[in-house]
Amino acid sequence: MLSPSRGPERLVRAGQWTIAVLFAWFLIQVGASLIADLPLLSRAPQISQYRQESALRTVQERIEPLQEQRQRLQVEVNELTRRRGVAQENLSRERQSFETWRAARAVTAQSDQNPEVLQRARQLDALLEQERQLAEQQRQLEQRLRALEARMEPLQRQRSDLERRGELAYARALSRHQWIAFLIRLGFVLPVLALSVHLFRRHRGGEQWPFVWGFLLFALFAFFVELVPYLPSFGAYIRYGIGALLTYLGGRALMGWLRAYLQRKQSEQQAPQEERLQQIRYEKALQSLARRQCPSCERSLAGANAPLPDYCMHCGLRIQTHCQRCEHHHPAFYPYCSACGAATELAELAVAAGSTQGSEPSQA
Repeated sequence: MLSPSRGPERLVRAGQWTIAVLFAWFLIQVGASLIADLPLLSRAPQISQYRQESALRTVQERIEPLQEQRQRLQVEVNELTRRRGVAQENLSRERQSFETWRAARAVTAQSDQNPEVLQRARQLDALLEQERQLAEQQRQLEQRLRALEARMEPLQRQRSDLERRGELAYARALSRHQWIAFLIRLGFVLPVLALSVHLFRRHRGGEQWPFVWGFLLFALFAFFVELVPYLPSFGAYIRYGIGALLTYLGGRALMGWLRAYLQRKQSEQQAPQEERLQQIRYEKALQSLARRQCPSCERSLAGANAPLPDYCMHCGLRIQTHCQRCEHHHPAFYPYCSACGAATELAELAVAAGSTQGSEPSQA
């Protein structure tokens, strides 16, 4: 595979990108620590500041004895419910036993005067009376329990109202604090982002480009990681709205870039061969040929084992030519012949174009 640059150049380029990444990383660490401390300029509210503690304490002191009394009554109701269940079970069992005994026994015509029958009937009456008394006691306890809960209801409602008002006041104060913290972050991040864009536009191609790229990476990290996630949300529509806006702007920019790219490629294909060859950078041409792609339209030229064609079958760009001295077949982008070292036609055109541009001022 053809390489467009020398080994030391690639090593220096890798070192420059390493410097850019390290510079961005150290700036990110410093900026993250600074941004984390910025909200300290505005003290976060505490819910205890907005709760009416004295009123809540007064209401709670009135509720606690009633709660204890209700708990005791509930225990008694549960115990009576258990005892009533046992009594109902004994009564049902005794009544079934009595009916079975009466059906199995042959009684006389005066069976209603039979002492044993009367005795068992009195036992049933006693069990029935016991169950009735337990049911009455349970009814009275449940009535007292309902009356107690009726007394507790307005107090509980008052306590809930006090807690709700405190929570609403705390939520409003917390929202204000979040907005203040966000605006503080915004006041720090926006100038950094604007400065990074300015430096990138002015100095991205200069000698200090690793530091420019590092500063831009730091600014983008601060904006998208340290700022945007902390944007206060009202029903989450702000976050999704900003996401939709950024997606729309990014899509518009991408479509504009694609449209400009297609127009540029179309205009390039209409230019003469010599002009098209001169417009393509040498490094870009070598990279494209190494990938078996046309340097102009960037479409595939041939298979991995097939020789390169003389012209691109997609846009008509001349891919290979012959040396004017030795007739060696080589790519048209070589400035010198790879067989005899003679300057190619492309190199001669570049020298002629440079001399023409240099002579223009003297002619003027």
